[in-house]
Amino acid sequence: MKKILFFTLITFSISSCTDYLEVKTYGKAIPKTSEEFSALLHTHLNDIDYGADHVLIENASALVSMESITDNFSVALTMPAGTVLPKYIGDMLGGNSGSNKQRRYELLYAVVRDANIIINNMPSVEHTDEQNVMGTAYAMRAIAYYHLLREFCEPYESDEQLGLPIVRDFDMEERPLRSNYGMTRTFIEDDFKSALSFAVSDEIYRYTEDVVKAYQTRFYFWTKQWDKAAPLAKEIVSDYPLAEGQAYTTMIQARNEKTGNVLFRSYLFPGNQDQAFTDAQRVIKTRPLTKEFVDLFEERNRDIRHALYFDNKRLTQKMLSGKVRSAEFQLVLAECYAHLGQHDLALEAVNTLRSMRIANYVDYSLETLPAVDLSALIKVDAEGKLLTPLMQLILRERRKELFAEGDRFFELKRNGRPTFWAASNGLKYTTEEYMYTFPLPRIDVELIPGLIQNEGYQF
Repeated sequence: MKKILFFTLITFSISSCTDYLEVKTYGKAIPKTSEEFSALLHTHLNDIDYGADHVLIENASALVSMESITDNFSVALTMPAGTVLPKYIGDMLGGNSGSNKQRRYELLYAVVRDANIIINNMPSVEHTDEQNVMGTAYAMRAIAYYHLLREFCEPYESDEQLGLPIVRDFDMEERPLRSNYGMTRTFIEDDFKSALSFAVSDEIYRYTEDVVKAYQTRFYFWTKQWDKAAPLAKEIVSDYPLAEGQAYTTMIQARNEKTGNVLFRSYLFPGNQDQAFTDAQRVIKTRPLTKEFVDLFEERNRDIRHALYFDNKRLTQKMLSGKVRSAEFQLVLAECYAHLGQHDLALEAVNTLRSMRIANYVDYSLETLPAVDLSALIKVDAEGKLLTPLMQLILRERRKELFAEGDRFFELKRNGRPTFWAASNGLKYTTEEYMYTFPLPRIDVELIPGLIQNEGYQF
């Protein structure tokens, strides 16, 4: 029988139900000019630039929460100063924690609300500044829905499975029910296309054409549209060539600079989040990495990531900051080729990445690939097929390359949702299959008739 997760009572009142979709009229008004609409966007963009807790890209605190509960880290070896760290994803699904996923749902829909205000009310998109505002609004709405899809819906199997409530218009009375996955997917795809039609190039809006293409690639990849993700990933890597050597080290450890092949990042500027940033870098060092993860770096000191990412006590050294960089898309390209049956191209893509991380690297051939490790946590790929040696290599390289960048939990979700557990203080904390899909807010389910909660949750 599937386990049921019980939540502490959420303490806000009935009147606050879905207020993240509303704009009260107490001295407030819908913007009218392009400058006012632009100001609405820059409220969000400034939070990203200064590393505030924003839902569209992780700051250091959010990365600590999502990284520390994966199989890369050893809960049992956590030092006393690490008691603030969650032990497993169940600690983050309800209650009053800052990483509460039900609150995240609300905040993502608040981004949708602000984007809808612009999309529904901009009187003109004739001038370049107006086109930049409209393109950014569509981009932010598409990316917010991509995050909602990845976190609050199960991995894609069919268009008929549960999708998301689609809010197209700014309407304070609208409380839609969940659409199916196919309708949600089409809506997000159309928003990405709309965002790209405005070809935003002004860096001040952050979501430039290249950044939107990167998120569009992530969306196609998550929804298993390999034939659409592959050419976009190839274009990104061509435009943002992979870094190596000292350039790679500088890029990974940069505190505020968007250097190397980084397309988009948080913490562009120092500011009032500096202490939270410092605290996050400190607390992640209180939970050592697992030996199993460290042993994946078989080339040891020949792999630049080995000393860059952790020390000899298995403590994290990599700088935690949300970013989008081209190495991810080199790995997307490799996996898409593998799913499409183009195994030679897939191996070439992953060999290219490894050659830029490992000194004196000798390419693998399809015949020399290591055998599949049957003890590994991930046993099937995104299509539900048993891992091949090639797919295992691609997934291992992704696990290593994107360590501490918020990727691992969703890799586990995408590839079979394996059950695993952590031990602490004599108790066993199990990440069950259903926990990979987060619960909709309790208050919404109770007060919106017909709104379906995700499987496995009971309040």
